[in-house]
Amino acid sequence: MEEHSSGVSKKCENNRSIARPLIWSFLLTLMALVASQVMRLHQQQAASWLLWDYAGRIAALAALAALPSARVAAFRISKRQISLFEIVLWIVGICLLGSFGQWPRHLINAAFPATVLGVYPHPTGWLNAFDLVFGLALVAASEEIIFRQYIRRAIQPYLGNGIFVLLTTSVLFGAYHWWAGLGNILLATTIGIFLMLMLRRSGALWPVVLAHYLVDSIVFAQ
Repeated sequence: MEEHSSGVSKKCENNRSIARPLIWSFLLTLMALVASQVMRLHQQQAASWLLWDYAGRIAALAALAALPSARVAAFRISKRQISLFEIVLWIVGICLLGSFGQWPRHLINAAFPATVLGVYPHPTGWLNAFDLVFGLALVAASEEIIFRQYIRRAIQPYLGNGIFVLLTTSVLFGAYHWWAGLGNILLATTIGIFLMLMLRRSGALWPVVLAHYLVDSIVFAQ
């Protein structure tokens, strides 16, 4: 019994030693993303705002791709474990949550205006079309890779794969929207919970990225 406990303890410690560099990589990646957000707050033009947004996300993904251990955790491709029909149901449900969540989001931001430090730009013409296609795809892919797939694998050795990982990743995702108001933070946290549940259910990341993209597309196309 003692030998078994010792073996389990040693395995846990090995997993944590592997996870530590992943956590440091996440913090460095998060620094790049937040720096991009801060720079965006000082932009008056939609084009420059989007340029800083794209640059921060691409730099964060490039940083993960440059480190072998981070690259494996962030960009591992897994097969889906559920049917396409169930994926559609998940996507429809999350899109409905995102749409109906706009009303309380606006109310909360209006009640706490001091928490709104910036707004999303309103590009027009070809820039708007480019952002709706490329920009939102980059947003969905980068945030799901970093805040769902990558950080989940980084903290699993410490928190397991249950409710603590679910809440931690979702709170981090919500906090990443710190500049857009308390309403955005709470809505992003809530949607993050369901996106993580979908990832755990589906096994594959691409359905979650698609759900994220469609949620944003519906909101920003309005």
